[in-house]
Amino acid sequence: MDETAEKSGSWEAVYKDLQRKIISGACRPRERLIEDEIMTRTGATRHGVRRAFDELEKVGLLIRQPNKGVQVRDYSIREVEELYEIRECLETQAARHFSKPAEPHFITFLTNIAEKHRDASRAMRFSEVFTLNNAFHEALYQQAGNKRLAEAIQHYTFSTHPIRTRAFPSEEMREVAIKEHFEMVDAIRDGDGSRLEEIIRAHISRPKEFYLRATNFEASLEEELGNGMISPVSSTRLQG
Repeated sequence: MDETAEKSGSWEAVYKDLQRKIISGACRPRERLIEDEIMTRTGATRHGVRRAFDELEKVGLLIRQPNKGVQVRDYSIREVEELYEIRECLETQAARHFSKPAEPHFITFLTNIAEKHRDASRAMRFSEVFTLNNAFHEALYQQAGNKRLAEAIQHYTFSTHPIRTRAFPSEEMREVAIKEHFEMVDAIRDGDGSRLEEIIRAHISRPKEFYLRATNFEASLEEELGNGMISPVSSTRLQG
């Protein structure tokens, strides 16, 4: 986001600015967001900042906790495993609905989203990557023909936004996601539900594993810092 947009003071500008910072990792899991600091930096009103918080909470990127204020959403290892067990069940079930070749117009539509996602990813426009990735998967699952199933998938996808977006800064992970999106389009075009199920299972598990590795690393680092085994300066070098 450019400086002018960031300083515009609207809640939308604050929302996009914070979304970008969370997705890119500039705001870390469990980091507390301070209204006054954001108001000073963006020129937004308190009402605008709170509206931005509300919208970010709706998509699962922030959480409000008693006596802790607003924080970037984080999950325990058990919560991650449980959420992804549900996602895998729902999304692989939806894949089984694609047993016949899809209509050409839908393939064109889905390919267009995948291409825009690819271009945004390679340009490191993470807010667009976030939006387009959601659009791709929502379109795919709505096409499965079960409205309630699509709604359930969307709910749990939103619940895992902080987990999924943790891998966005990784070029390797983004390239794999791009490749798998186009593989999904091919499977849908061919009516190969089994292949689509296989791709989806790998596609959703990879960001989960990335998040868990990062969480384990940070927990280990915090423990070593707490025990005085390494200095804060050394830890900065490790993370950089």
